Amino acid sequence: MAHPTSSPDIPQRADASAAGRVTAKHLAERLGVATSTITRAFDASSRISAELRQRILAMADQVGYRPSAIARSLNQRRSGMVALVVGNLSNPFYPALLEKFSQRLRQSGRQMLLFVVPPGGDADELMPQLLQYQVDAIVVTAARLTSHMSQLCAHQGVPLVFMNRRVEDPSVWSVCCDNQRMGATVADYLVSQQRLACAFIGGDPEVSTTSDRLRGFERGLAAHGQRLVACEQGDYSHEGAREAAARLFGANQPRVDAVFCANDVMALGVLSYLSLDSSLRVPEDVAVVGFDDIRDAAYPQNALTTVHQPLDEMIECAIHLLDAGRPHGGAAHALRELPGHLVRRSSA
Repeated sequence: MAHPTSSPDIPQRADASAAGRVTAKHLAERLGVATSTITRAFDASSRISAELRQRILAMADQVGYRPSAIARSLNQRRSGMVALVVGNLSNPFYPALLEKFSQRLRQSGRQMLLFVVPPGGDADELMPQLLQYQVDAIVVTAARLTSHMSQLCAHQGVPLVFMNRRVEDPSVWSVCCDNQRMGATVADYLVSQQRLACAFIGGDPEVSTTSDRLRGFERGLAAHGQRLVACEQGDYSHEGAREAAARLFGANQPRVDAVFCANDVMALGVLSYLSLDSSLRVPEDVAVVGFDDIRDAAYPQNALTTVHQPLDEMIECAIHLLDAGRPHGGAAHALRELPGHLVRRSSA
């Protein structure tokens, strides 16, 4: 009867089903080192010689050993997991944020748990379930969270960071673009282009991304002796902005020669309305400016002038704050505002 043979030069992987799961203790005994040394070899930040680390990793691969993330988190009292709570994934800005944030977390040795807030809901509904995962920190973007829930996070020692949103709660961090300054920058630019009748289309007026951009835009116009001629609600959506544009440019409405939208999705909705449902030309008759600089904004058929949000810098700042604990001070101390810049294209 023939027997299988193997070359002595080829390492043979342990049969986990026959011999049981290989543990750190088994590996340590085989290499003649302490079990804690095995653990440190799988921690890139630990102090261990490169030669010993490589020897441990090579043997671990040979015998099929992999460390238990759950056991390690219990020992270190850290799970290595960060929860990202996000709403409005229909806006391309947030899938882009999700992709970049996930990549950057992995580079920092963490993993992401994604929680999506359903339309019309808020983050409060997810928090009890979320906190059961023993996450090290929570990042919230495009979603609401009550002060009661933020205090619950604080009580459990879980840092909370809002991205692309400014909140007044001094117990949580906020990271966002300098929305008021960029709103004023848009006003300066439109006035420099001889625009005399500027309108604004926003989303929820109680959300900082709308209120701050509107406030900065109004202040910027006022600095040039102008006032906002109209302000419409576009629900942050393409269709909502088309309906807002229909109201702005309907019969017997005051003349509008520039529209600043609180995000690019709404600005694209306005461009769609002007192109398909009006005789007005862009930019000759009406200038259109958005906010975010999503990928679609740069497409030649759109060529949207917009505010570029510093997404990479915002993510880097948020990840740095994950290790900073709770802020100590007022809301101003807990706020990180990063400068954006205006991207000029042919829509304005």
